[in-house]
Amino acid sequence: MREIYCLLDANSVIKHYVDLPGSEVVNYLFEKSPTAVINISNVQIAEVVSIFYKFHREGIITSVQELEEFKDTFFNDMKTGKITRYAFVDEHILDFEVYRKITETAPPVQKPIRTFIPQFGGFVSELKDIANTGDAIMLMVMREINYLTEGNSCLVTCDGHVLNVAQQLNLRVLNPEKCNIASIPQCLDIRRSKRLKSPTLKIVCKDNFSKEEIGSTSSIDICEGGVLVRKKSNLREGRNIVLRLSPINKKEPVIEQAGQVVRSTEWANAIRFLEPIPDNLYSALVN
Repeated sequence: MREIYCLLDANSVIKHYVDLPGSEVVNYLFEKSPTAVINISNVQIAEVVSIFYKFHREGIITSVQELEEFKDTFFNDMKTGKITRYAFVDEHILDFEVYRKITETAPPVQKPIRTFIPQFGGFVSELKDIANTGDAIMLMVMREINYLTEGNSCLVTCDGHVLNVAQQLNLRVLNPEKCNIASIPQCLDIRRSKRLKSPTLKIVCKDNFSKEEIGSTSSIDICEGGVLVRKKSNLREGRNIVLRLSPINKKEPVIEQAGQVVRSTEWANAIRFLEPIPDNLYSALVN
């Protein structure tokens, strides 16, 4: 399982601390992706802190105490290595390909009348006109990361022009506001096996310790490494359980798998098996 070095712009980093559009995907990269290594350019640290203060000024962060907690958590995440600081150095300035692509790559097509979207109690432009100096620095750092990791990297940003330029530079990109957990690239996904639609399976859930039944549900999709089931309120994230899986209207096979709830939504629970289902049993279960 190869690590994927993710470079996040400041607006994406913020989504891990403040609940914003795209926070679900960014939190997944921070907390649950088995391969994502979170990086931030050292020159973007001041931008992140400035956004915290901006959000406090605008009332998104509602108190000084909350502001201090966000800042402390952010700096502690860098101190503990949850976020890796990537140094911008003199050599990056000479990456003239980034300057050229920024000037040659057209920004996203604007509508005849500039559209604005409501956000943070006011209105902001739907698209940023053009990549700025901070974006150029980020792209230079990203180019080096991509080269050193032989392509095992990903730029995480929501800025339309930056995304266009990055694609022209042949960089892998992820826009957290335009995807969801289900559409995260497979290289960053906790579900290492391809999920297949299958005949609906009956799922009986047991407590991992007492082995008592805690309810029944049914499958939405499944792979050798995990299953997505219809929502059960007592299947909270992080809970270890035992699942008994069996085809509906069939006696065999009946398979018991230990698993952990890794994600819960309003309509489903995602459960990772602690050990993959053996190929022969998996085939018999879904066919």
